[in-house]
Amino acid sequence: MKAGMFDMRFLDTLPASILLVDDDPIVIQVLGKALAELGRLRFAMNGEQALNLCRQSVPDLVLLDAEMPGMSGFEVLQTMKADPALAHVPVVFVTSHSQQAMEERGLALGAVDFIAKPIRPAIVVARARTQLRLKQAIDRLQRLASTDGLTGVANRRILDEALDREWRRSRRGGHPLSLLMLDIDHFKLYNDSCGHLMGDRCLVAVAQSLQGCARRPSDLVARYGGEEFAVLLPDTDAAGAQYLAGQVLERLHALAIEHPATVSKVVSASVGVATVDADSPGWGQPSSEEEIAEIAGMSRGSLRMLAVADQALYQAKLTGRNQAVFRRVDLTIPLPDVLTTRVRALT
Repeated sequence: MKAGMFDMRFLDTLPASILLVDDDPIVIQVLGKALAELGRLRFAMNGEQALNLCRQSVPDLVLLDAEMPGMSGFEVLQTMKADPALAHVPVVFVTSHSQQAMEERGLALGAVDFIAKPIRPAIVVARARTQLRLKQAIDRLQRLASTDGLTGVANRRILDEALDREWRRSRRGGHPLSLLMLDIDHFKLYNDSCGHLMGDRCLVAVAQSLQGCARRPSDLVARYGGEEFAVLLPDTDAAGAQYLAGQVLERLHALAIEHPATVSKVVSASVGVATVDADSPGWGQPSSEEEIAEIAGMSRGSLRMLAVADQALYQAKLTGRNQAVFRRVDLTIPLPDVLTTRVRALT
């Protein structure tokens, strides 16, 4: 791996988190001792406690007794499957009942395995290890599908999905929404003069700098493509977005990445800022069917947001670079006119 780059493989080396749920302290003691080699263990003696622990920190695997006082293991599993944050967690039933009907019920609810007591620790460990390996492989595939491999930030697909989701939420609930589009100035010249290895390091540094600015859980930093990045800012009005854009430029300047092919001699960027909020023309009007209709899997509304941010970005580049240009989304302009504005400006 090239120096200074984000390596997702370290996530695979983190110890697994296993939750063991049983109302019998002897079972917890025996299985706890056997499973200790597989990762970090937590214990619960009833269903309510198990769910609380899951919500505090999502485990990689749950070994669950089917029948317990109060909430049964089946009810715990049903509750987990109904919670988007827990639905993906593999659950293995470990129970004293070996009836086929109970096993069928557990598997039908979404359990990945069913182990009947009496416990054979070696068998439990082997099956738990198999489920952890499967979970690790699935997590790795999901990271590859959602993360830019070079910088470690979200990729374009995740940005498109998040933007579409937040646009709909914004229009439905009347929440402001902002989007920053950033393009590294003269990046081709940087690659030509410094080499592609340094270019990759520059991209990683810019991505990390953006993450340092957009720190709320709801904020999303993504690599849009090439030397372009995007920052999605839910519940952020024009003032907040413009302030953050200023912070982005200041942080990038503070990095002082040498760029010998430019007059400033350091790497800079241009930023386009788009905001839809209460001051946007057409804000008070309900969402139309045309706005919700999809083009290439995205609503027309989110495409409008992208187009306006893109126009602001190109305006920043055309008028000198190393600056941020703000535009407010106008909901009254037909989408085709919005999409062709940049073309007219550049011809």
